Amino acid sequence: MIEHTRGFNVRAYEQLLNTFPDITFAQFCELDDISVRQEIIKRNKILQTDTYNRTMWFLRWEKWKKVETFSLSLRRSTNDKYNIVYWVQKILKEVFGTPITQQELDFAKDFYAAEADKWWISYFDADMWQNIIDSHNWYIPLEIKAVEDWTALKPKEPMMTITWIWELAAVFEPVLLRVFYQSVVATETHMIEEIISQWRMIEVWKRAAVNEQQHLDWVEATMVWMWLTLTSNDAAAAVYPSLKTTWTTWHRYFASFNGEEEWFENAIQKVDRIALLVDLVESYAWIDKVIALKKKYRHTWKSIAIRLDSWDITDQAIYALKKLQENDMLDPNLDKIIIEDLSSVEQIARIEKSIEFAWFDPKKFIVYGAWSLLLIKNKLRDTVSAWYKLINTEEWPTWKLSNDIDKQPVPWLPNVEIRLEDWKRFVVQEDENVQWERLLKTVYKNGEFSFPVTWLRAIERARTRLAETLSWTNLETFETHKTQEVRRQVSLRLKWTLS
Repeated sequence: MIEHTRGFNVRAYEQLLNTFPDITFAQFCELDDISVRQEIIKRNKILQTDTYNRTMWFLRWEKWKKVETFSLSLRRSTNDKYNIVYWVQKILKEVFGTPITQQELDFAKDFYAAEADKWWISYFDADMWQNIIDSHNWYIPLEIKAVEDWTALKPKEPMMTITWIWELAAVFEPVLLRVFYQSVVATETHMIEEIISQWRMIEVWKRAAVNEQQHLDWVEATMVWMWLTLTSNDAAAAVYPSLKTTWTTWHRYFASFNGEEEWFENAIQKVDRIALLVDLVESYAWIDKVIALKKKYRHTWKSIAIRLDSWDITDQAIYALKKLQENDMLDPNLDKIIIEDLSSVEQIARIEKSIEFAWFDPKKFIVYGAWSLLLIKNKLRDTVSAWYKLINTEEWPTWKLSNDIDKQPVPWLPNVEIRLEDWKRFVVQEDENVQWERLLKTVYKNGEFSFPVTWLRAIERARTRLAETLSWTNLETFETHKTQEVRRQVSLRLKWTLS
């Protein structure tokens, strides 16, 4: 990471953004600005947990110093084949990139004391956190192994293993699980690109985002797979240098004029590149009007796109292409049709095939607007069944034993190994001999990160990493004899305990 640039201290600013401010809990309680209260609490890493995890710690208080291992996996995928893992590097830097301060701990102690005064759930081990500050240079003492961002994994395979003392593993479970969102977005955008190929996506859906941060994160997860270069979000274009701002027209613009010819012609005269929306009153009639104006202004070489946003958009697209053909206007640079209001990946595939069946090349003339399908639809943890499970203790390997075998994580210390000599992939244990490449590598240990590349370099190699690991998902997966034996032993122990 660049530490300074032309006198600007990048590292110092990063610390400023992530370090808990110099404020006591008593001072905090006097604040009446909700936004300020939220920003302060988000920076206190000790409070980034939930009562569930604190209660589990209280019930097992005598074991909190035991070293245990947890596994983070996505149990399902939107295509039933693979997930593209993304956001591991950012999640880990968010949690572990800034040291815990005494100010954070003192604040947390006072908060939980106040909870006790109200007879709420106040379980909290201040001594454990004090030990981290006093004995570990304020950084969390743990070891994390994870796959590199943009790796394709099969469902249920571990993407991350976390080894540390139990309470600390539990504290950050809610934060670490958030990797599911970016992984779902990355997976679905890649699926769409497999259908439409590259350079056919523009981003015009900032208004569907829950907040600005979600939209910026979403743009990042899509721009690698779509080779997204155009966005209507000015902030996104400022953050990501490869993006350019793009154009469109909206209903409120049309509704402010007396007639369609007036509003269409005003837009065409004032800009050289414009997308005209045609669904305010009657789409087919408006498609005819736009084509007439395109013909009128053809000599100016203006780029005038037709934007389809509702109703039977496939038929509208084919109708518009036929009308353009009749008027000798099928220039791929000037005669684009933008399609939005899509509900599924399968619908995109149907549109592509329908246009090809009508003897037009969708790759030349059809552009898709990135919409709420990719941003918010089915973007919940349940979509991929993200889980974070205990798989090993100092006493023995363990797991969640369930009647549903799909809900059973791999116990002990698992990894995923690719063996091209056998053309197979194996779920192995860490102490087995390495025979080729293992996908989970150490990325954090006792305060030190060891990511293979920086963020910008990761973006550059993302497609290479995906192509490589995606080809490996075609290999049949096996568990080594040792993994199978660990499963058997854990099952026997847990069933014996229940009996």
